Amino acid sequence: MTAACHSRTKQRGRIVFGTGAAVGILLAVAGALVPTANEFTRNVVARVNGKAITSQDVDFALGRLAGDGHVTVTHEERLETLQRLIDQELLIQRGVEIGLLKSDLTVRKAIAGAMIDTIVASVLEKAHTEEELRAFYASHLAVFTMPARVHVQQIYCSGKGDPNRALDQAEQASVVIAHGLSFQEARERYGDEDNVSLPNTLLPLNVLRSLLGPTLTDTVLAMKTGDISPPLQSPAGYHILRLVELQSEEVQPYEAVRQEVRAEYVRRGRDEALRHYLDGLRQKATIVRSPQAPG
Repeated sequence: MTAACHSRTKQRGRIVFGTGAAVGILLAVAGALVPTANEFTRNVVARVNGKAITSQDVDFALGRLAGDGHVTVTHEERLETLQRLIDQELLIQRGVEIGLLKSDLTVRKAIAGAMIDTIVASVLEKAHTEEELRAFYASHLAVFTMPARVHVQQIYCSGKGDPNRALDQAEQASVVIAHGLSFQEARERYGDEDNVSLPNTLLPLNVLRSLLGPTLTDTVLAMKTGDISPPLQSPAGYHILRLVELQSEEVQPYEAVRQEVRAEYVRRGRDEALRHYLDGLRQKATIVRSPQAPG
């Protein structure tokens, strides 16, 4: 076997051995990994304590590693892959035997994750038509609407804790701005370090409100682009605000957000498939809650 072949074989072995263990536990417990007939059939290539491994299992393991299916698989690679599956099955059976399904949180999470992947696989693999995506977009416009955004600059005057000094700073800043000094220069000359720094960019309204508070934000929204406010008092001092830009709420065109539409469509389909499956399991299960249980 060539060095490249050895390398490819080792790589495949590591992937089969490493990624299959957690999911394989679920399949082993469910009896879905392989058939369980006592006699060998045409497809069964090995048995591990009665659990069969089929040629399809080997092909599947090799096919996942081959990717596009064009990689030539040697006889030695098939043998090594089969041995890996046997070893994996031995570990799975031992893990079940020692109670990992009941005691190991990592294993339980892996099983739950594998079940979720299985349940939603059909949704993820489905080729959605353009008509379906456009209909979903039209009925969920709020999801694809760009919220209103505001770009605001401020001169903050704290007076180092002295309210009178803070007001004097703010009034001087207003005067020099009215006489032609730029907002930036006035801020450098009369402003203090912002108690809440405003990013020099467009911000969603909810973010601006969290930074400035509702009163100052409402004042900004009542201004026109380019307007500069008089000194505005807050518990922290005085503020002079400049409205640089205001972008109203805007529905994004379908063509601009098609990938987001598809992702959201698939996500909701996935959630619905999982919810429907769990509803069925709950109906079949016997679930008893104690009087002390939450809810």
